[in-house]
Amino acid sequence: MLTLRTTALAAALAAAAFMTACGSDDDTYGAIAFSYNTTRAAIVTGGWTQSEANEEARDRCNAGDCTVVLQFRECGALSAGTLPSGRLIIGVAEGRSTLEAQTAANSACTTNGGVSCRDVPGLPPQCN
Repeated sequence: MLTLRTTALAAALAAAAFMTACGSDDDTYGAIAFSYNTTRAAIVTGGWTQSEANEEARDRCNAGDCTVVLQFRECGALSAGTLPSGRLIIGVAEGRSTLEAQTAANSACTTNGGVSCRDVPGLPPQCN
């Protein structure tokens, strides 16, 4: 009987460790929406479906022209900078962590010709 309890406990601990290692990002979806007219943006995590996350991001962005600019399963980030002409430019990216996502978004913004690309105040990267 002790062996059965030990085996059951070991199985439960292994399952808990597996769930912790995998996280919930395989089960949920995220999205970032952005409005070029108003420069409003929103990031959403934890959607049960990608469509749900997209719709919620557009709703939270709260502008008529909000468009989903990134769909993600792990972590997502938005970066903004300016072109030499002074026009706004953005970059978006997914990563395994908030730091990785933000670094990649900053790089995407710079690659697109942006200057002084950085995170958007009040809109930190987020993970599912």
